[in-house]
Amino acid sequence: MPELPEVETIRRVLRHNLINETILDIQLSYQPLLEKDSSYPISQLINRRITDVLRRGKYLVFELDEALYWIVHLRMEGKFHLYDEKTLPTKHTHLTFETPHHYVHYLDTRKFSRMSVTNDLSRYFEEKHLGLEPFDDVLTVDYLRNKFKNRTMALKGVLLDQSVIAGIGNIYADEILFLSKLHPESNPSLLDDSDLECIIENTKSVLSKAIDEGGTTIRSYTSSLGVTGRFQVSLNAYGRGGEMCLVCGETMQKIKVVQRGTVFCEKCQRLVR
Repeated sequence: MPELPEVETIRRVLRHNLINETILDIQLSYQPLLEKDSSYPISQLINRRITDVLRRGKYLVFELDEALYWIVHLRMEGKFHLYDEKTLPTKHTHLTFETPHHYVHYLDTRKFSRMSVTNDLSRYFEEKHLGLEPFDDVLTVDYLRNKFKNRTMALKGVLLDQSVIAGIGNIYADEILFLSKLHPESNPSLLDDSDLECIIENTKSVLSKAIDEGGTTIRSYTSSLGVTGRFQVSLNAYGRGGEMCLVCGETMQKIKVVQRGTVFCEKCQRLVR
């Protein structure tokens, strides 16, 4: 699943190619992609100019003129393909749109993606209960202490909770916890201020580095826009179960935490309970 760095990579490529382009035509062939409570049909985008491409957590947002927003959540397998000439859709192409200089296809093999069209972006994300962006200045020890208070869920589960910090998924949660030297099953409410500071610092550093590297290419995920992530060569934990810890040499363990495959080092990452 594309996480914040992958979505940010896609955003940058789309913005570079599509800003100030007008959507001449758009066709949605798989209607369930559009959320039932979308304020407008997808056809409302026709003849609108793309003024910016934004990101909020794992969501892409096409900002259009006349204060309209097209929101796309890629979920597991959503991908944009950009072409310079008209191209036939594949069986996994569920949306196409045309601008004066490009033809864009949206593909999703598993059909989990969701889209919405709204004129009230703030309200849309308020209703999704998204937490802070990882790079927000107000992501502080006090903020995390308040969010972690009385939480009994495993620490990794709280990091995956999009109402706490928006954009962290399975890959980067493992990496953040490894660098913070915290066991994924730790009790978040028992962490001290230095632990919380480590989580904040490593969240920012891991995601910044991943963005610089174009994200992580894992299995079927690539940016699909001519950019292949390189962060996988920098992974300390994710996908390394059974391999040697790069710090201490012990065998990396793989378990399930909140039903997600989780890799960690028993020696380097202390359990707080």
